[in-house]
Amino acid sequence: MGARELLLRLPAWFRFTVITLAVFVVGVIASRPATGDNGTPSGDVLAAAKAVKTFAEPSATHDPQLDMPVDFAAVIVRDPKTVRAPDGTLRVVDLAGGCSGPAGDTEWDFSVACRAHDMGYDLLRYAEHKGQPLGPQARKALDDRLTADLHLQCELNPRGARQSCHVVAQTYALGLQFNSWRQRWGPPGHEPVVAWAFGSAVVVFLLLARLHRPRREDVPVATRVEQDRFATFLRLFSLTLLVLGETVATLAHLHGFGTSWLWALQAVPLFFFAGGHANLQSWRAHQGGFGCWVSSRTSWLLRPVLGFVLLWVVLFTALNLLDVRVDAYSRLITHPLWFLGVYLLAVAATPAAAWLHRRHRRATPFVLALVTVAVEVARTSTEWKTGGYVNLVVGALLMQQVGFFYADGTLQRIGRKVPAALGAITLPALVFFSDYPRSMMVLGVAQVCLALLARGHVSAWLEGRAWRVVNFARRAPMTVYLAYLIGLGALVGLLGLTHAPSWLVFLLLPLTLLFHRFECRRVKFPRLAHESHRTRLATALGVSFGTLGVLGFVVAGFLGEGVLVLLPVDPLQNMIHLLLGWYLIHTARTGSCDTRMPWLLTALACVPPLLALQPAPQVVVLHAVTIGLAVLAAIPRSRPRTPAATAVVPTSSPDLVPAAAPATAPTR
Repeated sequence: MGARELLLRLPAWFRFTVITLAVFVVGVIASRPATGDNGTPSGDVLAAAKAVKTFAEPSATHDPQLDMPVDFAAVIVRDPKTVRAPDGTLRVVDLAGGCSGPAGDTEWDFSVACRAHDMGYDLLRYAEHKGQPLGPQARKALDDRLTADLHLQCELNPRGARQSCHVVAQTYALGLQFNSWRQRWGPPGHEPVVAWAFGSAVVVFLLLARLHRPRREDVPVATRVEQDRFATFLRLFSLTLLVLGETVATLAHLHGFGTSWLWALQAVPLFFFAGGHANLQSWRAHQGGFGCWVSSRTSWLLRPVLGFVLLWVVLFTALNLLDVRVDAYSRLITHPLWFLGVYLLAVAATPAAAWLHRRHRRATPFVLALVTVAVEVARTSTEWKTGGYVNLVVGALLMQQVGFFYADGTLQRIGRKVPAALGAITLPALVFFSDYPRSMMVLGVAQVCLALLARGHVSAWLEGRAWRVVNFARRAPMTVYLAYLIGLGALVGLLGLTHAPSWLVFLLLPLTLLFHRFECRRVKFPRLAHESHRTRLATALGVSFGTLGVLGFVVAGFLGEGVLVLLPVDPLQNMIHLLLGWYLIHTARTGSCDTRMPWLLTALACVPPLLALQPAPQVVVLHAVTIGLAVLAAIPRSRPRTPAATAVVPTSSPDLVPAAAPATAPTR
């Protein structure tokens, strides 16, 4: 009996409780901020450090306000006042403050101690505002002072319940210590507890919704044939170069080296060229609509990516719990995944791109090339920061269109002289156009020419045992990437290039075998009798949120925060986006998107980002629009009878398509 079947045998309330607690604990621990080098304080921050020391060691004769920075009240917007505490010492407080515990100042009157502690925290925020956060010892000293003050107050004002007072004081102290530990004793911040709790519940709902098995139907599986082995090899070979290049670039960036010399490993054009071949072949073999094809095409990708991300989130949570610094290793893991997000967009654009290829074969790549040049000119002349991202997507679509010419046999018919001549021109040109992404078109032409020239020799080589290796990597790409990360972690740990622990390798080896079993597991889906508007909407939203989730982890890693173009992202939001994208693709694939529950869950999943203390306007717009679409989709409507052409088939590799398939044949 597998773990999934065992979990389904448990009572629903028990499953929900256990998973909720696990997700919440993982989320709280994983949200711990990264540590950094605080340096030596100077100027006003040095005065703040002195004031913190005075706060931690109060006296009955010295006024702590004399040690505070001159501009403290203006910067933090506080009204500090000096008062005498019950123990006779002088303290600086803000009379508008108080204890933030569940019982407030309590009947034993913890008010002075709590207000003085809050003022000490304001000094830590002041130092952060000045760009020189104080070290963890400052916060620990303030927390220890508050704990001692609370217990002393129980002795000075027991009110006939000394033991109860000490229990409450210890409870306050434990909560304080946990929160400080979660923030690594760094500058205190406002905790979006409601957003965490709601976000954890959403993750649980999405996970539990996926546990239920879809209804199966007995449909014969169509005969499958393998596609062009050379195109498959090109895709995997380009991925290998891309991952190696991103790893070297990340390590070079961490150690302050330039990366302009890495253009030779930028195999992005070749990857989308080979991906365009596979996408067009699959789309032509498909007999159905946009929603069913895109959902079936992307489901094989999002499932292992989600499992991969969940694996690392749990691992980094455990390492975070042990205060192991893995920030740099997190960047090494997530940064090469950016091409997956762009590839999802290219897959979603394939039906429209195939139509353009059929109607405007020559004009489409020409227009895309002009758009690439125009965006690059605008980016370099106006300092348009997002222009590079736009050009990356447009360039990917351009190379996919070129891949279409390989898929329909056009490039194979031009002979070897033309690729040789173009290669002879473009390779020297790379010396003058090596600035990425400016070199993408030139680099793409050079790579395609070299690939066409090597096609005969590589195809003959793939007829032998080499195809077994390529075939394994094709069926389990994320497992291969995980194994690569194990070796990389051991190497950079031994060389001291990052703080990744070398012993992590021994922990990941058995997990790699389990992940390989998960990735290669054959998942079957029921036949879809129709493709509705909800199928297409679920597919479009699923691809969008799946892309946001993947690219969000690329920007923020597993531990930090960042900005994805214009959208602020964090690990919890990225996890919700990735889960939501995967869930919507799954509902479109199985046909359950025609029911009301998936759309209610979609609306629910868009609420946590809105519960942040100050959500960015673009975050509000994105999730509010999605909530509106989900509410509209939840309204019952009649089903349009559009053939879907989707049957019960195992989800495995994107390189396999049905041969001579009937109208209800499975497709990729």
